Amino acid sequence: MKKESIITLLTAVLATALTKTPLVSAARKSPNILVILADDLGIGDVGCYGNDTIRTPNLDRLAAGGVKLTHHLAAAAVCTPSRAALMTGRYPSRYGLTSDERMEVPIIPHLSTKVTLPLDEVTIAAALRAANYTTAIVGKWHLGMHCSLFGLSCPGPLLHGFQTFYGIPVTLFLQFGDIQTFWKFPVSETKYQTLVATWLLCVISLYLGRKRFNWGIVTFVFLLVLTNVILFVVWFFVSHVGLNKGTHWGVSPWLHKHGNSMILRQDKVVESPIELDGLSQRLVSESRQFLRAHAKDEKPFFLFHSMAHVHTPMFTAPHMKGVSKHGRYGDNVEEMDESIGALLDSLREFGLEENTIVYFTSDHGGALESIDHDGQRIGGHNGLFKGGKLQGSSEGGIRVAGIYSWPGHLPAGRVVDTPTSLLDLLPTVLDLAQLPPMQELVPHASDKDLDGQSIAELLLKGDVTPPKERIMLHHCCTDIRAIRLTRGNHVYKMHLGKVKWHQGSTQCGWGRVQHCRCYGDAYHQDISHEPELYDLSFDPYEDHPISPRSNEYKEIVGYLQQYMKEWKANVVYPPSPMSTVRGIMWRPLHQPFCLFCRDEVTISE
Repeated sequence: MKKESIITLLTAVLATALTKTPLVSAARKSPNILVILADDLGIGDVGCYGNDTIRTPNLDRLAAGGVKLTHHLAAAAVCTPSRAALMTGRYPSRYGLTSDERMEVPIIPHLSTKVTLPLDEVTIAAALRAANYTTAIVGKWHLGMHCSLFGLSCPGPLLHGFQTFYGIPVTLFLQFGDIQTFWKFPVSETKYQTLVATWLLCVISLYLGRKRFNWGIVTFVFLLVLTNVILFVVWFFVSHVGLNKGTHWGVSPWLHKHGNSMILRQDKVVESPIELDGLSQRLVSESRQFLRAHAKDEKPFFLFHSMAHVHTPMFTAPHMKGVSKHGRYGDNVEEMDESIGALLDSLREFGLEENTIVYFTSDHGGALESIDHDGQRIGGHNGLFKGGKLQGSSEGGIRVAGIYSWPGHLPAGRVVDTPTSLLDLLPTVLDLAQLPPMQELVPHASDKDLDGQSIAELLLKGDVTPPKERIMLHHCCTDIRAIRLTRGNHVYKMHLGKVKWHQGSTQCGWGRVQHCRCYGDAYHQDISHEPELYDLSFDPYEDHPISPRSNEYKEIVGYLQQYMKEWKANVVYPPSPMSTVRGIMWRPLHQPFCLFCRDEVTISE
């Protein structure tokens, strides 16, 4: 009996040890998540993607220590809808955060506009917060700020799962980098001549009125001042508000800068206008402070570091000026890489490297046509992929760098060629962190169908077997302009519309604000009656369309046309507030302001 008792006891101890092993593992702290998003970075600007003239050593080492995605895709070729897709894992057309051809405004133009990411959409921050993560965003948001009356509070990302926000509410418009003139009175223009005539008429009328009605000097001066104030307000609206010459999206360059060039901490303005010099370093300093503050927390964190580079206007810290072989744009790319290096070094410094998933990408491809006043290129390079920013489904506008790293968990140096998307971020990090799906974490989102899918297995195992069939839609505003089909060893792309590039190029000229667009008769050609079909596995740069007479063309095109027909029958896109003047207009009564607040910004560590 004693021998049996000993055996029973040993068996019980061993069973307890075996059962406790997974419990200990399950009780371990979930991985931290750091997402680094570049702005307007061309895939051809990065060393590990083939560039040998711009130095990006920190991105290169991130790729060497993780998984590099070579067929990584943005959901749109312009930032607001692309960032919305990254945040939600859903096509932005599903919830109206895109425009249409009537308005030609594919982004949110003003901090105080009504257009926002709908509150019922679930972001990655909201899902992770529900999973007990500490969440923060540093840098560019550009998904709407929900400003209250008089701009007393503009919570923006704080309403979408983020607990802290320090950064740029919209984007860095070119006007932010230029000196803008408040006073302008071109007397050659009819409306200003009318203002002069009106002012003279009012002054003469007041003078005659004083004589006739025997007004005292106080009454006369009061009426004169009131008249000038009224005419000043009229002049201000003529000069700075409205759709007249010199205005952009309803406001003048001066008002655009002073109404939108701001940095917010939480829901309040702390800097206006933005001091561009040193901005990248201030953003990195803010993220370093967050990493240091939460390095020892029991709760994991999600930090979204949304970079200002390499979007125009070009600005460079003094120590980075002239370091590259490609002028200001190259300097900006290398300064961006320096910021990434500082963030990666911070993870190591604070003991976070081994338990932090890092994901780097760009919101879309580079702007091919952009040049500055002095002729320097200020837009990116998209390798041999055709097209660029704003060009809808053009490969150069949506093919982006994508790198995942998690030391000790994801293999180092792996390259994945299977098509993936920014849409995949939300389900992928939940899967890697062994968390429940988004619909379980956020019960009220049970009816939200994700368009992204987890690529965790792909990151862990690589392209060991042909991927499962997958279809991706590529939109221009609310229209589907291309469909991508992954099937076996083939990646087909069917174009329903093409951009009218200048002959011999994949762009539409040169200029600071010159872009090909995917809409409008001047830029867009409808080819849905006979779509072009390419097999990107064998023809990645779309040089040789598959013959419409081939059986392969007929099978694939027929299959995708049927898919699109069923999609349109089952998925109804709501009207977008971005497609109305009322939706995108500047709202002065909701405009935040800041007169003496620059000293409130803390950049020390």
